[in-house]
Amino acid sequence: MIKKIVIATFMVFGLLAQSFAEEKGPYEVVADTTQELVKVIEDARSYVDEDPQRFNEEVRRIMDDVVDFQSFARGIMGKYGSRAYYQSLKTDAERAEFRERVIRFTSSFKDGLINTYAKGLLGFNGNRIEVLPLADDVDLSGSVGVRQDIYGERAKPYQVIYTVRQGSDGAWKLRNVIIEGLNLGRIYQNQFNAAVKQHGGDIDKVIDNWTVAPQEVMEKAAE
Repeated sequence: MIKKIVIATFMVFGLLAQSFAEEKGPYEVVADTTQELVKVIEDARSYVDEDPQRFNEEVRRIMDDVVDFQSFARGIMGKYGSRAYYQSLKTDAERAEFRERVIRFTSSFKDGLINTYAKGLLGFNGNRIEVLPLADDVDLSGSVGVRQDIYGERAKPYQVIYTVRQGSDGAWKLRNVIIEGLNLGRIYQNQFNAAVKQHGGDIDKVIDNWTVAPQEVMEKAAE
């Protein structure tokens, strides 16, 4: 079931874009998006067999609008993508190299994420989804967690927390997702750290060989 929840989560990633564009609050963004979920899936089923590339491009276009990929990617890079690390660099050449690495890793991470999960989007089978309202006193000045319950085979719903944050342009964008306590950002960060060790600290090799952890890896981590 974790696999189905992961699939449903990334479908919501894509659908969030339309609501974010209207500059709604965190709850309204997720709630309105969820209502459109079934229709979007049904529309894709009518053409995806003949034109799968069209579907991938639609997923990419929509996710570009809603996911803060650079913040997500820099979090995964840990200290190698942090502001403190950047400020510790001594030369302009080192700082330029840092920026170039962040850009390359963001691009690689985004491509892998979209390509991996676009393949599974049509696997959603119409489970009931409910978005819980935010508390009246929720602090909107930083990151906000929006809870979504997805009902499946068991009596207790599966819980998904979308971490969103408002940018300087007023748009709320997604920066992380926690599925049944499974922190996707942390999983990818652990994968990055393991790759750093594997490649002897060569960050360029880590980026050049990066692949998004497949769903079975996340499922195993959730056990």
